[in-house]
Amino acid sequence: MTLSILLISGCSQKTSDAMETASAPMVDITATNTEQETTLSDTALSDTWVITDLAGRKITLPAEVTRISVLHPIPCQMVWRLAPEKLVSVDKQFTERLEFMSDDEKKRLLALPINGEFHSGINTEDLLAVSPQVVITLTKDTKIESEQKEAGIPFVAASKDTLEEIADSWRLIGKIAGNEKEGNELGDYWDETIKKVTDQTSKINESDKLKVYYAQSDVTKTVGSRTIMASIIGLAGGISFMEANPQMESANTSEEIQVSLEQIYKWNPDVIITKTAKGRDEILSKEAWKDIAAVKNKRVYASTKYEMLDRTQSLMGLMWTSKVLYPDKVKIDLNKEVKTFYSKVYLDNNVTNDQINQTN
Repeated sequence: MTLSILLISGCSQKTSDAMETASAPMVDITATNTEQETTLSDTALSDTWVITDLAGRKITLPAEVTRISVLHPIPCQMVWRLAPEKLVSVDKQFTERLEFMSDDEKKRLLALPINGEFHSGINTEDLLAVSPQVVITLTKDTKIESEQKEAGIPFVAASKDTLEEIADSWRLIGKIAGNEKEGNELGDYWDETIKKVTDQTSKINESDKLKVYYAQSDVTKTVGSRTIMASIIGLAGGISFMEANPQMESANTSEEIQVSLEQIYKWNPDVIITKTAKGRDEILSKEAWKDIAAVKNKRVYASTKYEMLDRTQSLMGLMWTSKVLYPDKVKIDLNKEVKTFYSKVYLDNNVTNDQINQTN
């Protein structure tokens, strides 16, 4: 008999009675008894359990995880939010995104070892030196199997490809970190916020949907159809460039797809959203862009620092994008929603209206 049970965190935080929710990753925990069946091996161990990560890989973990290393800033921020004392090393980008945290917490996090990040390489020797029990990376990590084999440590894949998958990542990391209750609550908050937007944008007729070009810092680079930015544009009721032009797509999860100005001209987007204010100003000031519909109609917008279409704050990026695209159809109190978000996710109750409007 295989028993499904709940792990209790080191902080003795109670988890929910139900091991699984409809959207949560499947977790199999195999208890040991001579009469019980095993799903791990011929002899199951009482101090391990099995989790299915967001890449569909079954990973065996210690029953109580107290030491976690992370190789990407989004899951790193999630571990920090759910079990900050269990972070034993962080990725470099995370240390550059601490502006929403207190000075004392910044100081503590900057003192943690940095073991690289999956897309620029990791130092296995340095990783082993901090003795993590589990390493959290992303489904986008193409070297996950070789990294796990070399380190001899379980690697678990979270995901940031869509907003819905970020919700699943909260739940997954909550289980790993021993704070399933808050992991599930934040995953539910994600889903509820998405629904708050899509309940309105789903009513937009297909013929009325706006074509949206998302410009990276290099404004002739855009994103694939299976990226967080394209996910936001779609949920906000828009049509992203690569969704409409899949034949140009080199990799659907790529966030740096080179296109030509001629291709952008031919598609003639109704709206352009730029990653930075500098990119917006470049498009608006250059003669070559002036006849594109978005430029002619003054619908070129720089994404904002507190509501980016990337990073953990991408949930607020959805709300901002929906209001930018359809100001007369989407009714959301953005300032109120952003303050709620930072209170829940960053434990920051001091966000001001002026900060909410800052561009990158």
